[in-house]
Amino acid sequence: MLSSARMMGGMDSGEVEEVRSEVDALRRDLAEERFRHVAGLAARPSLAPIFETHPVAAHRDTVRALREAGERDLSDRVAGLAAERASAEGEERWRAADASATGLGPDGPVPLSEAELALLHDRDRERRGMLGRAVVEGAHASAAPREAAAEARAAARSSLGLTPAWEEVVQADGLLAASDAAYADLLGWFARRDGLEPHPRGDLDRTELLHLLAFRDHDGLFRSAPLSRAVLDGFDGLGADVRRVRLDGGARAAKWPGAHPFEGRVSFRRQGGLADWIDLMDAAGRASVLGASRPSTRDPALAATVGALGVGLLLEPRFLAAAAGAERKGSRDVARRLALRLLFQLRVRAAAFRVATEVERGTGGRAWHEAHREALTRATLASWPDGLAHRDDDAGELRATLAGAAWAAAIRHDLRERFDEDYWRNPRTGEALSGRLAAGSPGPQEERPPLAGAAEALVSVLEGI
Repeated sequence: MLSSARMMGGMDSGEVEEVRSEVDALRRDLAEERFRHVAGLAARPSLAPIFETHPVAAHRDTVRALREAGERDLSDRVAGLAAERASAEGEERWRAADASATGLGPDGPVPLSEAELALLHDRDRERRGMLGRAVVEGAHASAAPREAAAEARAAARSSLGLTPAWEEVVQADGLLAASDAAYADLLGWFARRDGLEPHPRGDLDRTELLHLLAFRDHDGLFRSAPLSRAVLDGFDGLGADVRRVRLDGGARAAKWPGAHPFEGRVSFRRQGGLADWIDLMDAAGRASVLGASRPSTRDPALAATVGALGVGLLLEPRFLAAAAGAERKGSRDVARRLALRLLFQLRVRAAAFRVATEVERGTGGRAWHEAHREALTRATLASWPDGLAHRDDDAGELRATLAGAAWAAAIRHDLRERFDEDYWRNPRTGEALSGRLAAGSPGPQEERPPLAGAAEALVSVLEGI
């Protein structure tokens, strides 16, 4: 292990590689422990001891030595890990609180994860409202420790010289502006069909919006086999080896709903229908990259890019017909519903990204909560409850997801132009993407597409272009 004295004296190429290997090991060990929590296997993960096992990968002296050696990218990665180390005990506390959280539902106290799932399925609007309030009540249990952890991480990042990504924040605002009209038009149509009216004129709230966008009437089409052979073949066509991803699909009471990717594995708890297909395809694509690349060198947006490319297959009528059995004549309407849900998710992340970045600059407490509620209400056109701000505290993850969506939209457009509408069936597609995967980056930095491109691609689907 590198000593502090050696780090202070500068690093040679061998020592830089040693740090890189330690970063890889630390990232993978943290991912394994966080997986255990999300999968419902460990109510309180043990994160702080992992940092003690790999101290060089999250140490201020390492950051300084790497910067002196001209290794800016690696130094920033180590600085990010050092900031995580500063908040590790706080993260352990909020995860433990989250695992045991309950809220008062229509039938009495209900675990947080159960309430989140039930509101998607319950047919009674009054019961859904109670379940939505139970989610907020349950989330409150982890609010204080998670906010404290986020503030500790933000302070550490600042002291280590990591600056907020304001350029991308401005681009995220552009993403929202580019999709405002199309999102409002189609969401308004679906909401009024259910007797609701979007914000600010109407009574649409977060709970009813989530239920609406579950599109339960398509459950028969999106059956409980989202990683079918057709889907796996589609990923093969993209050159993403999702067959090596380890899928944990076991049902556990504390398991988080949805699909959550880690280094080469996915924790999956069914929500039902369309949501499972979107989430699992995204998570499988991400996990395939995370398991096959080095955490110390890959572009943070690469996994999100491959995940978004996988989900993008569902927007292709021919693929949708083959994978889900959708009739070709109706597949474009199904694709519009998929696109609306994806646009909702994208807009939530864009709005939350600005707020999370403000937190990195020092915003906290009541101002954080109010900014989050107002931003997400504007972005979704549904009244967002107070008390969920802490769930969107990771600006880095939000930034990577938005960048990955933009890269995927640009790549998908290029593939369609070069290899036609069924590009995933063309053997040259995998060859075209293999170089990006091998390089650990979705593309050259000077060719980064604007974040608004992701929204514009979905708007095109909504408008039937």
